[in-house]
Amino acid sequence: MNCQLCQKELDAYREGKLPGDMMTQVESHLRACETCSGIYRLQVLADKVIDQEIEIESDPFLATRIMAGIDNLKGSGYEPANVFIRVLKPVLGTALMVAAIFFGIMLGNLSQPVKDRERIPVELALIDDAAIESVNIFSND
Repeated sequence: MNCQLCQKELDAYREGKLPGDMMTQVESHLRACETCSGIYRLQVLADKVIDQEIEIESDPFLATRIMAGIDNLKGSGYEPANVFIRVLKPVLGTALMVAAIFFGIMLGNLSQPVKDRERIPVELALIDDAAIESVNIFSND
């Protein structure tokens, strides 16, 4: 028997579902081959760990004990965070937001054109846009 066939049949061997002659071939191969016997031992060990995990029962009162512990901490005056940090976080967040708004307004004002930098040509100033794009032109009447 080769290693590939033995490793393929290891699950059935562990469960005892192999026919008699195949069972003896796998057993003899496991005695002769260290690689396949190591794989078999790892599979057996994994099965034991899984079986042990299945046997562990959950504690039905765990949640009750945890909630009681939380209530005890609340009653004892336990503060989850330093008072300085609880006050500093909102103040710092507000200061950063005000600074961001201020710098945004300042940057927005930088992009406005300087007054009278370039004068509008007389030709463009005399154009009457209202007459060119009159609403009456677009009406069907």
